[in-house]
This record gives sequence, C-alpha cells and structure tokens, in this order.
Amino acid sequence: VKGQRPIREAVYETRHGPLLNSAQGTALANGFGLALQTPNFNDDKTLDAFFDLSRAQNVEKASDASREIRAITLNLVFADASNIGWQVTGRYPNRREGEGLLPSPGWEGRYDWDGYADPMLHPYDQDPAQGWLGTANQRVIPHGYGMQLSNSWSAPERGERMAELAGAGKHDTRSLIAMQYDQTTTFAAKLKKMFEAPGMAQPLKQAIEALPVADRGKAREAYSRLMVFDGKLSPTSADAAIYELFLQESTRQIFLDELGPENSPAWKAFTANGKLSYAAQADHLLGREDSPFWDDTRTPQKEDKPAILARSLAAAISAGDSQLGGDHKAWQWGKLHRYEWKNASGQTVRGPVPAGGDHTTLNTAAFTWGQDFNTTLAPAMRLIVDFGQAEPLMGQNGTGQSGNPASANYLDSIDPWLKRQYMSLPMQPQNFDKVYGSKRLTLTPGK
Repeated sequence: VKGQRPIREAVYETRHGPLLNSAQGTALANGFGLALQTPNFNDDKTLDAFFDLSRAQNVEKASDASREIRAITLNLVFADASNIGWQVTGRYPNRREGEGLLPSPGWEGRYDWDGYADPMLHPYDQDPAQGWLGTANQRVIPHGYGMQLSNSWSAPERGERMAELAGAGKHDTRSLIAMQYDQTTTFAAKLKKMFEAPGMAQPLKQAIEALPVADRGKAREAYSRLMVFDGKLSPTSADAAIYELFLQESTRQIFLDELGPENSPAWKAFTANGKLSYAAQADHLLGREDSPFWDDTRTPQKEDKPAILARSLAAAISAGDSQLGGDHKAWQWGKLHRYEWKNASGQTVRGPVPAGGDHTTLNTAAFTWGQDFNTTLAPAMRLIVDFGQAEPLMGQNGTGQSGNPASANYLDSIDPWLKRQYMSLPMQPQNFDKVYGSKRLTLTPGK
C-alpha cells in the first residue's frame, strides 16, 4: 500500500474455494462459512486460442480455435467470404445436483462438480438455413439442453427485433447501419397483448373505473395511448415517454411495498439485477398473475394484477405531469432519457443529449428499471464489414480515440456516433494516409 505499511489479510481455502466470510461485512447468523467455487484454469490455452483465432483463414478454423477459449465466456460470431459461424466459449461445470443459484451444503458431495462440459457441447452454429446469425445475449438454447450454460440471460426483445430485420431480405451497408441504430422494441406489442388477453381486458377496465375520480382519467389516457403505441422509442415521441413512465411506475407499484424503501439493500439489489438479466419486472407484466407481489402490503384489502396495473397507468401520467409538464402532446422520451458522458471523476464532459431506445432495443440505451431514466449502457463501438467493398471495414467509437482530456481526439467521435457516421478502417496501405493522416506512432522494444 503506497505510503503506509503493508496490510496482511488471512485467506482461508476450502476444497470448494476461498471462504468469503471476512469480506461479507456482516457475519452469517447460522455460523456457516461461505466459500466461492470457480472453474480451475490450470493449463489454460485461452491466450493461444485467441492467437490461433486471429490467424484463422476460414470459419471452420475459427470455430476450432474458439472452442479452446475457456477463461472467458463469449458469444463469438465470425465470417469468411462464403460462410458464417457462431460459438459460445467458456468453461462450465458438470454439477452432480443443483443449478448454482443458491449456496449448497459443501459437506454433502452430491453438490460437487464432476469436471467440466466438453467444448463440443457448447452451443454453436454454422451456415444456418435462415442465412444469418445474431446474438444479443438472449437465451439461445432450450430448457433441458445437454449442459447447464447459465441462469442469467438478457431480455429476448433485442434478439427478436434482430430476427425481424435480418429476415426481411437482403442487406447492404445502409440497412445494417439502420439496424444498429434501430430503436423499436417488441416488448410494447407484448404489453398490448397482455392488456387485451381474455382474462385481463375486462378486469383491467373495471379496475380503471374503480379508481378515484382524479386518477380515472389519467389511467384511461395512458391506456388508450399505449394501445396505439407502435413501439418506436424515438427521443421525440410522446407515446414513448408514456410507455416508459408506465414501465417505471409499474415496477414501483408492484415491488416497492415489499422490497423498499428505495435506499434499502433489497431494493437496490432488485433494480440493479434488472440491468444484468431478464428481469422480474418484465416477467410480472407479461404473466405471474398469481404472484404475491401484486398485493399492496400497505393496504388492508388484497389487490390483484388488474388493480395494480390500473394504478400504474394513472401513476405514469402523474409522473409525466411532474417531470414534463401539463401539455401531454409536447412530452418527449428524450427529455426524460439522455446520454451523458462523464470522466473518471464523475464530471460531465459532454451532454446531456436526448436519447431514444431502452434496454430492449438494438440501439440499446439502458437505464435502471425502477430507479430513474439515466442512461447506464449504450453501444461503445459499432463495426460493419462489407465484403462487397474495396475496403470492407468501417466502424465508430462512442467517445474518442484518446483517453487524454487534453487531446483533440478525446471526444471527437461523439458527433459522428450521434449522426450515424462511420469511419472507414482501411487495410490497404495506399489508403492509410487518406484516413489516418501521414503521422505515425512507432512502438519498438526497449534495449
């Protein structure tokens, strides 16, 4: 430790990994030790595999090389002039029992691992009949697949939208740029289908009519606007603002009474998890009619799903009134949801700029569902390879090429990123000066 004497910590190892009790902050009430078991990477060949992948001349060799990438879990997609491929990498334990979702009793051997899954079992595909491959970290294997891959998947909507666009016909550079900037969510259509379901449509309308007079009109307005919403999360859309306000307020109406208050560890963990994988928020909106979370624990009566949805519709308009003003036609999603670039010290260096999309759109702009609309995730880099062009490679960086705030290249990629402008990345020497300029930075080994 710089400027002071070394700090020594005792780490206790078990056959299932190091004990984490000293890092927990609070002792476990049952007195047990908590160990973390992770895959063993002795004799790992991941770095060699990446080197082999960089030299692969075709999809077949790329697939063979990628199966040896075991130290990191990735969805790899690759292509040559005639073929396309997809491969999942990583090292996945063969569990005798359980799925690893909860701590297991380490003294019982029935929860131990029996080695690791054969890489040949890892999900992969080559040259599918549909003519394209894509991944958005969504579930891509069915329940009961031959190995346990994960229990944490991103929401399916980005993959669904990708399939809609990719399957629409032949593509070129322009259509791929449009796909990378697409801000249409398929979740809106699912939400409308839920509203119109035989067991929901009439009870929901009755629940809206049962609201206090002050809320009844608000719920009706939100409902009617959502039923005609086309799913396009444009930053200038008023209907997109109502849609997202409903998602936010429904999360609070469903879960905050059980998991709150907002500064509680339970609520913070719940909202944070919504950014990492398919979330309970979506799960409850599209189903879970018998969930105990529909009941508002703050009231003596027992609420059901239609009652909470009706409250959420009214709350969406109330929240919009307080944040966007009383002129509902002037509401814009981008006035709630914005891009903002900050440095390592947390200081804003560019923005805020209106943002469209959300965590379910291909042009992702995620926020913390149930907390606020601040953008927490956006594409850092975009890349397109068009083998029909003399220089196939083009791309863009979300900020700038330099990490030095004093450099002219610190933030100079933001405007092209916002305006859908890509930079050619030439591979032919005769084109270097035109794109990169005549200056060269040469790195040589020290003597």
